[in-house]
Amino acid sequence: MTEAGLVALAEAYFAALDARDPEDLAATLAEEAVLSIETHGIAHTGRDAIVRLFAARWEGPLRARHHDFTHSPAAAHGRITSQFTVTYTGPEAPDPKSNANVLTVAGDRIARVQVYMAGDNTIRT
Repeated sequence: MTEAGLVALAEAYFAALDARDPEDLAATLAEEAVLSIETHGIAHTGRDAIVRLFAARWEGPLRARHHDFTHSPAAAHGRITSQFTVTYTGPEAPDPKSNANVLTVAGDRIARVQVYMAGDNTIRT
């Protein structure tokens, strides 16, 4: 995948998260994708499990918006690192965070998401 393709895929992944759209999220992920929250030692395996994880989180009132991206694509390695700010709204919303994700791609889908987040784990269900 080209550098432009990696950036487009990363942006589609984060747009699906912000829109709370399980179908669009699933469309970015490989069937056997792995999402690991590296800073908290948690992993979820499989596209369906990852979509369920976020769908459960989306049922609550806390909303996240990912913005101010710096994407660093490495087409030769099928990887992109995305550094960004996450801003939350809703009851008991945490302060904004500076996070980074490393996305590894297989074909035209994300095969692995490595999440590095500041502070508490806000992805947990």
